[in-house]
Amino acid sequence: MSQQRTHDHNVDPAAKYRKEGWHTPVKVCTEGPPSRKAIHTLSRYTVTMTVNRTRRAFLGVAGIGLAGGCLQNGRRSTSLTMGVIPDVDPDTAIEQNTELAEYIESELNASVDLRTTTDYAGLIQAMTAGQVDLAYYGGVSYILAHHRANAKPIVVGSKDGSTDWHSVFIAHESTGISSVDDLKRNAGELDIVFGDPLSTSGTVMPTYYLRQRHDLYPERAFQSHTHVGAHDAVMETVAGRNSDVGALNARIYERIVEDQSVEGSISEIWRTPGFADYPWAVSTALDEETVSSLRDAFTSLAEEGREDILAQQNVNEYVSIRHEDFEELDDAVEMMGLRSDGDE
Repeated sequence: MSQQRTHDHNVDPAAKYRKEGWHTPVKVCTEGPPSRKAIHTLSRYTVTMTVNRTRRAFLGVAGIGLAGGCLQNGRRSTSLTMGVIPDVDPDTAIEQNTELAEYIESELNASVDLRTTTDYAGLIQAMTAGQVDLAYYGGVSYILAHHRANAKPIVVGSKDGSTDWHSVFIAHESTGISSVDDLKRNAGELDIVFGDPLSTSGTVMPTYYLRQRHDLYPERAFQSHTHVGAHDAVMETVAGRNSDVGALNARIYERIVEDQSVEGSISEIWRTPGFADYPWAVSTALDEETVSSLRDAFTSLAEEGREDILAQQNVNEYVSIRHEDFEELDDAVEMMGLRSDGDE
């Protein structure tokens, strides 16, 4: 049975979030229960944070498609639903976006419902089902959301003057692998681990560049290849010697190394060329005024001195972007046959 909890507002809200033990009564909407597809959209484990200036409730929702309000004509009447991919573990994904959600709430004068899903496909489905207004996607998941739900990119993060992202290949030092040439020579004796199957920098682009630059097809070149989900999970898998080599987002790798949050002897062996990644995209259900306000809110972060939020996003600023900026990635997605891989 769902239980109401008393919240201490003096405690940091992100720290209060837990994926177990926080529940909320499900409101009964007069328009009927959510469809089976809508329930599946948010997956079996979804974490949700509802931000409101007058009251704050941090919720863990399991197995339901709605939280904090009813849908009216397919849209939430009192909140902006903001979804983020779980490129790190779900707890961290929520924590890293809590202050951004509060900032957007303040800038747009609207409550924000922050969610993440168990995998990248779940956020694509959420926008397809009309349950997400604003979403933080990886490049590939954005491309799929664009083709399936007509998602539109509005901004992308820039760091040190560049909007490019990179993948990095790492190896446990016990393997003796120190270069991509070593990787090629010894591939048949090595286990390789990737991130989510739809992760741009954790699977698709590292696979794409292995094929294009080095004629290595992971599914047949290596002794084994597996997917473990988030980028930090790739790092932990290699550090724990549960895989010999792995690929993950270069900025996340650098942050983990700087924070020394993963123990183990790991070395970088190759970094891919740059590519477009991680846009914030909107649903076509949003009106142009709201879209414009969202874009302005993101691009004003640096001017308003919100380095705290930008640091959490691992960027220096946000800049406007168009779908055309993702054409090369769109071609790569089509070349690898991902557009036809349904996740319904």
